[in-house]
Amino acid sequence: MPSPWEFIKTATQIYKTKDNFIYLTKVNLAGILVSFVILAPVFIFSGLANYYEKGTPAAFLIIAIGSMLVSVVASMIWGLWFKVALTKAVNLVFNQKIVAVKEIFRLSWARLWPYALASFLFSLAVALGFLLLIIPGVILAVWYSFTVFVIVVEEVKVKEAFGRSKALVKGYFWPVIGRGLAFFMFYLILEVALAFIPIAGPVVLMIISPYFVLVPYLLYEELKRIKGGSVSPGESELPVGSA
Repeated sequence: MPSPWEFIKTATQIYKTKDNFIYLTKVNLAGILVSFVILAPVFIFSGLANYYEKGTPAAFLIIAIGSMLVSVVASMIWGLWFKVALTKAVNLVFNQKIVAVKEIFRLSWARLWPYALASFLFSLAVALGFLLLIIPGVILAVWYSFTVFVIVVEEVKVKEAFGRSKALVKGYFWPVIGRGLAFFMFYLILEVALAFIPIAGPVVLMIISPYFVLVPYLLYEELKRIKGGSVSPGESELPVGSA
């Protein structure tokens, strides 16, 4: 199995390819823009509430609270949909099958609710595991770390996705956890470095978020290759570029 650095290097090569970078950035910016639009009522009514200060009209409060609740719920749903779309976009880039940005979100909708359920069950299982002296939580987190990728890419049911993820990790528990920790340290160093750049740093982090999906996705594809699962046509090793 490739080293953590080889995964990071390959992900960088794929991501910096002009067509891939532009495509993933378009998908990412579309998601971010819609997120801001959905949350607009929260910002607007919060500002108006400060304007009224005392003696806020009851009608305004009802409309404001109702609009903000709808906005928050819609934002949560969109956030999940956006994550599915990013994963799908990364998968298509890996397979060199780029489609229109609008089509990405249309294709992602069908996997939204399985993704949401899998994410909830994963978080619940890991949280309960950590309550049981931490170690069970670590084991479950590693076993089921590829569940959301399986949900989006292989389009199986939630229960099957958990089983598939565990099967991929079987025999590679320590290599997976080691690479996962290495990826985390890499992300942390990159985030800290960019945090020292005012304004531009956080913006860059937001723009390159697909890259942080691509790195672990390559590990998932490598495990599929090792285990003889369905991989991209012609892929015998990690790709160094696409599209």
